[in-house]
Amino acid sequence: MEVIRPLFFLTLFGLGLLLLQEIQLFLLEVYIKHQYDVNDNSRATVSFYRSSLINIVGNKFVGVTLSCNLIKHKWKHFDLGSEKMLTLARGLTPSYVRVGGTDCDFLIFNMTEDTTLRFKPQAQYVVEGEFGKTGTNFTMTPEDLDKLNLFTQDVGWDLIFDFNVFLRKNGQWDPTNAIELLKYTVKQGYKPAGYELGNEPNSYYHNFHFRIPGNLMSTYFKTLQSALDSFPKLGTPIIIGPDTTQMKRKSARNYLTLFLSSGGGKSVDVATFHHYYFDSKTATVEQFYNPTILDSLTPQVITAVDICRQNAPGKQCWLGETSSAYGGGAYGLSDRYVAGFLWLDKLGLSALNGLQGVLRQSFYGGNYALIDEDLNPNPDYWLTLLYKRLVGGRVLSLGQQSNPNLRVYAHCTNINSTMGYSKGDITVYVINLSKDVITVNITGIPVSTRHLYILSPGDDSGLTSQYVKLNGEVLMLPNDEQLPTLKPEIQQGNVLLQGYNMGFIVIPGANKHDCL
Repeated sequence: MEVIRPLFFLTLFGLGLLLLQEIQLFLLEVYIKHQYDVNDNSRATVSFYRSSLINIVGNKFVGVTLSCNLIKHKWKHFDLGSEKMLTLARGLTPSYVRVGGTDCDFLIFNMTEDTTLRFKPQAQYVVEGEFGKTGTNFTMTPEDLDKLNLFTQDVGWDLIFDFNVFLRKNGQWDPTNAIELLKYTVKQGYKPAGYELGNEPNSYYHNFHFRIPGNLMSTYFKTLQSALDSFPKLGTPIIIGPDTTQMKRKSARNYLTLFLSSGGGKSVDVATFHHYYFDSKTATVEQFYNPTILDSLTPQVITAVDICRQNAPGKQCWLGETSSAYGGGAYGLSDRYVAGFLWLDKLGLSALNGLQGVLRQSFYGGNYALIDEDLNPNPDYWLTLLYKRLVGGRVLSLGQQSNPNLRVYAHCTNINSTMGYSKGDITVYVINLSKDVITVNITGIPVSTRHLYILSPGDDSGLTSQYVKLNGEVLMLPNDEQLPTLKPEIQQGNVLLQGYNMGFIVIPGANKHDCL
């Protein structure tokens, strides 16, 4: 009893100290909140007092896409030899690039241009019934495959290629053409990062008047897995799919669940779904900064992550294709400054709610591209570049005073980029959805120094500007071989975030324990 009694009182004393600390934190947060009227939308407090590590993502969390349509049209205006384009692409390294989309289900790899040599016309070969949309086979030649692989190697991207699932025989996917492509890939010594099969299969009936159910698609992926396993020289490419449409659709939720639960969850390394906020044909500028529209992503991400965890435990879940508006993006909006609100918020919500990857539609092609037809960077390119340079993989929870106009997220800072930050540093990224200035008060950090990388419209066009300023200076390439230097504005204490501005606040020396 003489030994037990001191241990008992020591334990009780320790618990009392912990309780006292919790009470102190609570009282401190109450004090901070009452410094300002909670209905005062000109201020917001971001608290790190109870912040903790909530998710970890890789350094290729943000990737890009290219459409098979580029191969169909022999690369069109996408000049793979353009030094300017290569400079912009290298800036986003490390990155996955997914070459996929609807046209990939009409792509046939062939040593010549003649697609009739070995394969029947698509509508006869694929299924019984007729296509609801016009689909025409086209050839991917070895030269095309060489161009694609050499480009991705040059810029340091990891290639994900989408195979044609419409090539079927006796009710099953026929991997013959995929195997031909894999043979050539091995012969050339290429090592793609991964492969997909098909695109948005839950919409095949809507688009083409035939169905490939989720349980049947899962058998196709098993066939793909076997095909890849037969080529050990490929390395260990990951398998990604099934690339359903967005989770607000019951058909997509059911399809993803059935696909994963019937065997697909064992074949894939990454489960994927797609997401767009609205139709490009009816999009308005106000939709791009409407909090309700931004919030609509959260339940879809949570749903997808839950389906993945239940039916494919241990596997990752990605947004395999995503942008602002479906149908190619909204003209004069998806490629302008205002699109950054949706894009930066999507990255924040995705990381916060458990996704491991987000592939941006697209790097080139469409109104939502990161670079335009002339291979010049759109505003979202610069936003993506800053994100990759400043935002690390450790995702932090935080407390924020209620302010509907401020979106705020926090990660440990990227210490592996050229920006020169260190372990323990924190990156907060913020979005002001209102026209008014918001004073951002960051608490729970022992240092007051703030490195600001704040973006604003690049000219008098305002929200629809084709240009973007970083700390008041328009971002432009100094020449085709160089990216501009991204310099912070250094200040102490509270941050005044101007109306409709967004950006990154790096806190060097924060010494955050989750970031050490």
